[in-house]
Amino acid sequence: MKLRSIISALSLLGLATGTVYGADILLETQTSWDGGDLAYPTGKAQVTSVILHIEPGDEPPFHCHPVPTMGYVLRGALEVETARGDTQRIEAGSAVVEVMNTLHRGRAVGGPVDIIVFYAGAEGIPTTVLPGSYDAATWPCGGTE
Repeated sequence: MKLRSIISALSLLGLATGTVYGADILLETQTSWDGGDLAYPTGKAQVTSVILHIEPGDEPPFHCHPVPTMGYVLRGALEVETARGDTQRIEAGSAVVEVMNTLHRGRAVGGPVDIIVFYAGAEGIPTTVLPGSYDAATWPCGGTE
């Protein structure tokens, strides 16, 4: 009887169906911003979160993420550019899933940017990889460097 009461209460809150009362979904997707597929790495799960600060004029290097990566812009506007020339502008208050296994970089547009980033990785797998940091045989971002 007690279990039935708990299940009923959870259902009323929407928890039994995967939603939470009072929650706003920021982003729900199976692809990155450029339409690329997402894939979780194998191994023991490891979630990492950081806040990146990018100042106007900073030129972060091209890099890639071999794990699914979601960002939420807290302040400013960010322009993300892939090595092949695709671009995406992300404004404060917006969430985005980064391109996966694709060289890209982000720069501040018009002022400083703060972005909170969540990496859905696995133990022993880097969240961010710079070109030249691996040889071709061990390059973790798929394809070629």
